[in-house]
Amino acid sequence: MSSPVDLHTHSTASDGLLAPTALVHLAAERGVRVLALTDHDTVAGLDEAAEAAAEAAAEADILLLAGVELSATWRGQTVHVLGLGIDPCSVQLATLLQGLAEERLRRAEEIARKLDRAGLPGREVLVEVLAATPRPTRTHFARALVRMGLVHSQAAAFERHLGRGRAAAVASRWPGLEEVLQCCLAAGGVASLAHPLRYSLSAGARRALCADFRQLGGLAMEVACGGDSPDRIATAASLAAKQGLAGSVGSDFHDPATPWNQPGRLAKLPATIQPVWLDAAFPAQAAARAVEVLAA
Repeated sequence: MSSPVDLHTHSTASDGLLAPTALVHLAAERGVRVLALTDHDTVAGLDEAAEAAAEAAAEADILLLAGVELSATWRGQTVHVLGLGIDPCSVQLATLLQGLAEERLRRAEEIARKLDRAGLPGREVLVEVLAATPRPTRTHFARALVRMGLVHSQAAAFERHLGRGRAAAVASRWPGLEEVLQCCLAAGGVASLAHPLRYSLSAGARRALCADFRQLGGLAMEVACGGDSPDRIATAASLAAKQGLAGSVGSDFHDPATPWNQPGRLAKLPATIQPVWLDAAFPAQAAARAVEVLAA
């Protein structure tokens, strides 16, 4: 089960464990030919990734699509928007990313305070987190807690401290979905709703989210995401079809040690769904490459 198109991956520019260069090489080795780097709320890894893709192109013929995964709020729920084919130099996008970076730091400091109140060395954890990244995520906190011997696994870090309802849980203040989509579109990007089945929503609320996403300018949603079962892919395909959204595919790669979401480890899109790369708004070179490699 593999795909030469992977439109959702992460590097050390956010919470991935491979540097952009290493990620590009791993993707190329695994047969990916159209790769989007979509780090959380940052485009910091794109220049390095583009250089790596240019160097690898002679052997692996891999094409890099500039991307980003933007945090947004919809009816009090955090959702993620993939901006595909964005201009990393967009002024409007840069303003949004600056605000998102400030929110990440605010949340990180609050998490540290709550860990302190829970009897853990929250300030020490924060120092370790910020030594690893200027854009901290909860995953960075989970990894730090493991490295410091305070929990035995990242899953335990969320279950005991960081997850919803736990002592160090902190609500995020992301911008609204409409603002995020406007910035994505202003940057020339195609907007795709990331992993729509993973949000804690009822079926009716999920339909409403997709309807709002489409009405606000979103074009696609992830139908095939790394680790999803055939049943979940079928459910996502049905949702996309009913809401008039194209289908996207992405491994959501973070960690080379995690076998179920390696770059390109994806099921094919169901035939009932139009791939996002066939839409006229999708970057032409990447679209042509996707069509070529999928037809081979």
